[in-house]
Amino acid sequence: MRIYLAILLLLAAPAMAQHKNPVHALAFQALKDIQQRSVEESREYCGYIAYDTDGVLRATRAAPGTHASCLIKNAPDGWTVVASYHSHGAWTQEYDDEVPSPIDVYSDMDSQTDGYVGTPGGRIWVFDWRRRVAQQLCGLGCLYQDPAFTARGSRSVPERYTLDQLLNRFGE
Repeated sequence: MRIYLAILLLLAAPAMAQHKNPVHALAFQALKDIQQRSVEESREYCGYIAYDTDGVLRATRAAPGTHASCLIKNAPDGWTVVASYHSHGAWTQEYDDEVPSPIDVYSDMDSQTDGYVGTPGGRIWVFDWRRRVAQQLCGLGCLYQDPAFTARGSRSVPERYTLDQLLNRFGE
């Protein structure tokens, strides 16, 4: 029994080790909490990560969006927003939804906050608006994965994109 528990802990360690940054850790938890519902309903969910009036890092309640967009509700008065988070919903061949979209990154740059994205394949991305770089925090299956998801026939997904590389991927 002890060996079984040790193996489980070792398997969970890589995903957890990636979240030493408190904002990353909270984004991971917020996305984990909404991912399955987002996939099952085939809609995006979104929110903010912010410091409340007592200086405690918190996530706002996720707001439901549509299949391909989400309007984040304002954080409470006095909160200092440091990042956004949203899910990409269910897998579809219609969208290149395993990476942040240009709309995602432009929104983050406009609001001057980092942005976290959960994908149908279970990846988590963070877009650093200052450096203009998108980086995977964890890869396929890190979050709940859409049972319909398939990487077969999909474009490859590197672990990092500059803004220009991401825009080129989308033909912009």
